[in-house]
Amino acid sequence: MFFYYYKHKNMIMLIKKWTEKMIRLLLERAINIIVDRIILWPFYYPIILSMKKVKISKVSKSNGVGILAINTGRFRGDLESLARAGFEVYMMPYKWQTRIFYAYKDRKLKSQFRNPPVNSSIHRDRDRVRKYLSHLLELVFLKKNIDCIIGAGLFYNQDIDWGAAAVNIGRSYIVLHRENLVVSKAMHEHMKGGAKKLNKSGFVGTAIIFQNKVMKKIYDEYSGVDPSSIYALGSLRMDGFIKKINSKKISVKNERITLFSFFTSNVIPKNIFSDNFGWYKLHDDVHTSFVELAKENPSIEFVIKHKGVGWSRTEKLLQQLNASNVVNLKIYGEGYDAQTLILDSDIVTGFCSTSLLEASIANKPIIYPLFAEALDKKYSKFICFEERDNLFDVAGSNREYKELIIKRYYNPVILQSTRNSRKRQFEKYVSSVNTEAIDSYSEVIISITNNHKSKYTH
Repeated sequence: MFFYYYKHKNMIMLIKKWTEKMIRLLLERAINIIVDRIILWPFYYPIILSMKKVKISKVSKSNGVGILAINTGRFRGDLESLARAGFEVYMMPYKWQTRIFYAYKDRKLKSQFRNPPVNSSIHRDRDRVRKYLSHLLELVFLKKNIDCIIGAGLFYNQDIDWGAAAVNIGRSYIVLHRENLVVSKAMHEHMKGGAKKLNKSGFVGTAIIFQNKVMKKIYDEYSGVDPSSIYALGSLRMDGFIKKINSKKISVKNERITLFSFFTSNVIPKNIFSDNFGWYKLHDDVHTSFVELAKENPSIEFVIKHKGVGWSRTEKLLQQLNASNVVNLKIYGEGYDAQTLILDSDIVTGFCSTSLLEASIANKPIIYPLFAEALDKKYSKFICFEERDNLFDVAGSNREYKELIIKRYYNPVILQSTRNSRKRQFEKYVSSVNTEAIDSYSEVIISITNNHKSKYTH
């Protein structure tokens, strides 16, 4: 009986895999015919029907500029900010954005995608795809009154052809690059490597918008892109956050301490991270201490906030610690707003995250763990925040970490000199606290779009 069940189940799995393979082959065949013959309706109608407009409650007067956002899952509040400022923002359905990849016959050769040899299959297919997308986007832009495309990163393969096609028909492709935190030597090297990578492949877009001048300087020097097409305009999602800080009574006790969880490879490049090199002990010690504190202080709510990345190891550790039985310990994933959590917390702790800079500008006591691997010299260039002693309460041991969290919970005063240092670092790496980023973004996007429309018209 067991043998029959196992054999039957195995047969079902084989049939399922065969069916999925046949569907992929048929889809690939159909899409190649569609692309070669420039048959637009199979993509046009599904995109138009499933394309959603960003809707918000309070909208400024329309500025007459239509935006198509691609790879929209990568944006975090930026699209809503642009819509609130008067842009007509539409979201490309991701399923249909990526479906065009089936026109590439050698999709496994990802390493060649950005800079394929001239006579390669990928290069020929890229020309076919961009020609097709150029025709398609002309119809989509006309139907929805769209003037430009925006993406959230320079290195997403699924975005490049759409951006290039927009430029081909005289529209602009603007990248609002999301990866901007350069607060360690290793991060600086990583960003410089990215700029050199872009220099090698070439930038197909019209403009790049970074959040800070550190990133702009790196790309001005190493990317090969005209510096006049690279901007540093701050962070859109910080505008509302700073307004809340200025209007909220931060001193009110919330009886909550929040750990922004980090994973063992945090800020360590893939080619360096290994079983023998990573924040293994630091990760385990910090999370274990945090759970212990929750058990020892039942009247205080302890929160662990994570993004999902590398969470499996943390989740396993929490299971070993029986964290689910700790009533005053809460676990929040990426669906919970980090900025709201910061404002509603009395103490914030974490290792290398923009959230620490956000918490610093909100005048929260921040406990920074600097022990375990972080004390080893071979990890020195991966340690974030060179000025950490002027920004945070730095814990040099596991014991001091626990002591500082409780001490600062009952004595949360932030010195003025510390506030000044925090403001300088926040403005250097994140955004201005005095001006709204949306004003700068609006000015630049409208100017770029109008210039391209003018060239296209004439």
